Amino acid sequence: MNDLSHSPFFATLQDTFGFSSFRENQLEIIAAIHAKKDVFAVMPTGGGKSLCYQLPALLMEGTCLVISPLISLMKDQVDNARSLGIAAAFINSSQTREHQQEIMAAHADGKLDLLYLAPERFAMGSFSGQLQQGKISFVAVDEAHCISEWGHDFRPDYLQLARLQDYLPGITISAFTATATEQVATDIVARLKLDNPLSIRASFNRPNLNYTVCMRHNTGQQIIREIQSHPNQPGIVYRLSRNDVERTTEVLKRNSISALPYHAGLNSQQRNHNQEAFNRDEVQVIVATVAFGMGIDKSNVRFVIHGDLPKNMEGYYQETGRAGRDGEPADCLLLYNRGDMMRLGHFLDQLHDEKEREIGWQKLTQMADYAEQPVCRRKQLLNYFDEDLAQDNCGGCDICLQGVEELEATTQAQMLMSAIHRTGQRFGAGHIIDIVLGARTKRLLQFGHDKLPTHGVGKKYKKIFWRQLTDSMLRDTLLHADGGKFPVLHITEKGEDVLFGRTGYTLQMVREIIEQSQGQTQPVQTVHHELFENLRELRKKLAMEQDVPPYVIFSDKSLHDMCNRLPSTPDEMLAVHGVGKAKLTGFGTDFLKEIGSWLAAHPDVQPPHPCTQPVIAAGRQRPPSETISASAALAKQGFSLEDIAKKRQLKPSTIANHLAQWMEYGNRLDIDRLVDQETITLLKEQFKHHDPSFLKPIIDALDGRADYDEAKIVRAFLQQSSANTDQ
Repeated sequence: MNDLSHSPFFATLQDTFGFSSFRENQLEIIAAIHAKKDVFAVMPTGGGKSLCYQLPALLMEGTCLVISPLISLMKDQVDNARSLGIAAAFINSSQTREHQQEIMAAHADGKLDLLYLAPERFAMGSFSGQLQQGKISFVAVDEAHCISEWGHDFRPDYLQLARLQDYLPGITISAFTATATEQVATDIVARLKLDNPLSIRASFNRPNLNYTVCMRHNTGQQIIREIQSHPNQPGIVYRLSRNDVERTTEVLKRNSISALPYHAGLNSQQRNHNQEAFNRDEVQVIVATVAFGMGIDKSNVRFVIHGDLPKNMEGYYQETGRAGRDGEPADCLLLYNRGDMMRLGHFLDQLHDEKEREIGWQKLTQMADYAEQPVCRRKQLLNYFDEDLAQDNCGGCDICLQGVEELEATTQAQMLMSAIHRTGQRFGAGHIIDIVLGARTKRLLQFGHDKLPTHGVGKKYKKIFWRQLTDSMLRDTLLHADGGKFPVLHITEKGEDVLFGRTGYTLQMVREIIEQSQGQTQPVQTVHHELFENLRELRKKLAMEQDVPPYVIFSDKSLHDMCNRLPSTPDEMLAVHGVGKAKLTGFGTDFLKEIGSWLAAHPDVQPPHPCTQPVIAAGRQRPPSETISASAALAKQGFSLEDIAKKRQLKPSTIANHLAQWMEYGNRLDIDRLVDQETITLLKEQFKHHDPSFLKPIIDALDGRADYDEAKIVRAFLQQSSANTDQ
């Protein structure tokens, strides 16, 4: 890396993109491209893929050809590149022939840094010849997983790219994707004929995303509650079918939530209009099928809700990855019902190709396991992509934040199976649950099931409990469901052992089962909220004048940084995240004026010293939960971390998370009995030299002298102390 320290890469990074440092792997990739070496990079959404080819394109002679799958994605990326002062254009079917000829002439004259193209362009016989009239620096293939039939989003048009070396002899190729198993990665390299490429497989971990899975029982209300926990913040709701999308959109509108639909049943003009409205912050929520997504380059999506089980882990990872692309916290909520397996399985069973059907069922089962198994969500996601999570507790999913408890559920399981047995094993889960709850539905009364001894035996438990118990018993093969669209429950031999008392049954469930998402991720905080809203309005006004989405002007992260730094000069504005020379020239004066006006109206506010980083006060919108308060109460009594864990029958890592969250809410806690003084001193010193967002470098530096639980507690203590000092 030393030989690159004085390269032009760093100056371009600061001057054009407004960033002070590269993210992991970016510099290595850029250097390889600049040296005209093939590259294959698997990088998560939000990992900075576009910078990896945009920056070298600025430094190399000729035009970089970017292969992109969707027209809308091209337009957004070109708008964003132009806002940075990069000479960029695209060619696609939305343009007139004359406009396309103008762009090709600019390429031939060497006036373009980036030219975005759809893959099917290469099927046109004369097109590669036209491209060769200008100098081409290299080709960047975005969404490269689309070329692999093993990938979750295979697109036949991408097969044209297998002949890139024939179309453009001697060209170097860089391929990028956010989702690729090892099998898909091998297939991409082979199909593109990459020559001994630099292969980068970045971590799939998105530490800023919080993953939650909830039992689906009142879909509309659950979605509404999650959206209401993110007021005025943009988000995406994914539904399985067009009808689901339309119904959900109407429900949101009736509840005064600004929402628009997106699915293949709308004409292209309607889809483009709705997508543009979402991009431009004219609507808060887009409700969509999976047809929506690859064309989205919006950086400030704060939540993604799946109202149904996705078909596979790759799709789920990519769809949740549309949240928090700016690196700020975001929530991912999956509402799950085991009936989704039957619904999706019905479509798989219609496939004629046996191998395709088998692969589809395998992927669907993996997705259901993710939703059902009481194992860290992040660990499951990373394991799917052949990556291990170092720590036991990720601190960013419902399993790790709330913990898992075991409930002796033999009696309840017997109640359920007794109802199944007494009704002749001829009914589905909904009807059986109605019986144990003591419901008096028309169908139940019609069959006389209100007279059964099991009618109402489980009324002390909520319906969501019985639904979770049923799903758990299906997963553990105590029950079996068959019957296609309306599956009927049957008791297996394993289930009979429990029913007749030969063995017991234990149910594992997320502690404090709740009926809606609690939005565990700490909301984005800024020092001066009123100023942030003023800057958002200014951004929206400028975006309308420029006819671009607001995030093309500045990202939310840049606006938060402005609110924290309160720059008053162009030089100070250049220190803000995401502000380079082009954006300073284009928009800097307007934003400096707005900040200056706000400061004049608030004479009590003092801008921070330019050499110091402002402390963002920690705070959450909700009070601590009962389980967090219970752990904190024991800590206040002087119990150690291990003692609290034993008393509460939880893992020490779960208790550490509880105590850290207690302090994040602004509550004081004496940590001397939780972490010894020597370790506190060591960790304090490390936090001075490392980004507190990432604990692994700190733990590695201390070489076993501190663990993750201690680091979490000390970090929360320091942040809480800093916030109190600032107040």
